[in-house]
Amino acid sequence: MSDLIDRYLGAVAALLPKASRQDIVAELRDLIVNRIEEREATLGRPLDKREIEELLREIGHPIAVAGRYGPHMALIGPEIYPFWLFGVKVLLAVAALAAIIPAGVALLTAYGDARLVFRTVTDFIPTALTLVGAATLVAAAIERGWIKADGFRNWKVSELPRVSDSKALFSRSRFDGLFEVVATLLFIGWWTRVVEFPTGNVITTRGGEVALTFSPIFQTLYWPILAMAVVQVVSGLILVIKPGWVRARAGVEIICALIGLAIAAALWPAMPLVTLVAPEATTAGLANLQRTVNLSLQVALCVAIAINLLKLIVDGWRLVRGR
Repeated sequence: MSDLIDRYLGAVAALLPKASRQDIVAELRDLIVNRIEEREATLGRPLDKREIEELLREIGHPIAVAGRYGPHMALIGPEIYPFWLFGVKVLLAVAALAAIIPAGVALLTAYGDARLVFRTVTDFIPTALTLVGAATLVAAAIERGWIKADGFRNWKVSELPRVSDSKALFSRSRFDGLFEVVATLLFIGWWTRVVEFPTGNVITTRGGEVALTFSPIFQTLYWPILAMAVVQVVSGLILVIKPGWVRARAGVEIICALIGLAIAAALWPAMPLVTLVAPEATTAGLANLQRTVNLSLQVALCVAIAINLLKLIVDGWRLVRGR
């Protein structure tokens, strides 16, 4: 019996810090002896070798026991974990956008084949793992004090947004703001041709190829559209960084809505915004397709106008009330 206990305690001691090893081993030995005496008192006889091994197995593997008795060093502690989890969610959304948007554009424009789409979507996995790994390393460094994070401790209650007991209508979270920033930055990258997406002016359909010709109005409105996107990014950043700045964000949203209404007013008389050319299509079939596209763009423009008008009302109220 003594040999089994000594071997067990020796395995645990080898995994313990030297400074506290003797005290922990002595405490653990007393625990084992007391359990053996209690078991023997219950059975009314000494325990055999098999029963002692079973009892030591119940106490736990030496690695697990050493972990319980040794210093508790978590990779990410309970104070940092919520920030790490929030960051991981945001980074996963960024990785998903970076993978899904090009794949969706490739599907809608029929550019390339299924292998291109599959390769684009599978890029999500290594990108997501890399971002999550980087976030974990940063969180672990903050946990150990290698990276100073005094900003987490110097936050002010006055900068928090006001939230009623019941969740307010049109309320938005920091995650929504960050998603908005990422999506708008991707649009800016496409609009300025900094980011190349697998798109073209020719769509391959079952009836043949259809060429798209865009109205010159888009070239005229190049800078206003870019300005509206930049203002939207500023609005999203305010929501992410300073959610308590309700009036500031409301003012930026009002500016963005006014620019959007001005752009819609310029686009409406410029219909058709997209002209279709399909040499292999019949005249009647091409005319029906053109009417469908025109109607879809008109509906989308009406929806955009309604959204901007609603933003003027809601953000105007926030600008007045500060909520």
